[in-house]
Amino acid sequence: MLIWLSTLVFAIIHSLLATRRCKQWAASNGWDEPRYRLLYTIVSLLLTAIWLFCIHALPDLQLFRAEGVLFYMLVMLQITGAIIIFAAFRPIDTMAFLGFRRSAHDVDPFVISGIYRYMRHPMYSGVILMLLASPLQSINSLSMTLAVALYFLIGSRLEERRMLEHHPEYAAYRRSVPAFLPHFRSCRRR
Repeated sequence: MLIWLSTLVFAIIHSLLATRRCKQWAASNGWDEPRYRLLYTIVSLLLTAIWLFCIHALPDLQLFRAEGVLFYMLVMLQITGAIIIFAAFRPIDTMAFLGFRRSAHDVDPFVISGIYRYMRHPMYSGVILMLLASPLQSINSLSMTLAVALYFLIGSRLEERRMLEHHPEYAAYRRSVPAFLPHFRSCRRR
């Protein structure tokens, strides 16, 4: 229960900081876009570290520990998740995304190149795959994975609503490209 509650608190703070209203408030107080994005990145990392520390401090019960071939298969899935995350950063301006420089765009860019041709939310997909494929799974780690997956599902809807406000053509993209798992049709087509 504490894992779900702490995930909810994290999700609310993280999502509120990403709202247009919060960004406008920051801009009216002298925080330009790259400085605010850098602050958002730093706060997100600190919140994540605190959240993970709290989860790992809770009493836990091991569900399973993979061994042998299963261990290596799960590690390969985790590596695949990391590759998906890396591929998600390739077509975007990572330095602007993290807040180290001003973006060439006033709003979040609409990227449809690279892995974004096959799935709309590859960063979320990669993280979920890495968490689910852990060769050492406990009650807490599984609860955290499910909570993160739910947050990503809800967060992706909020993110897509923001994209539709700024990029009307996103609606057609959303209809033709799956959210989290590519399907064979999208791989053949592109």
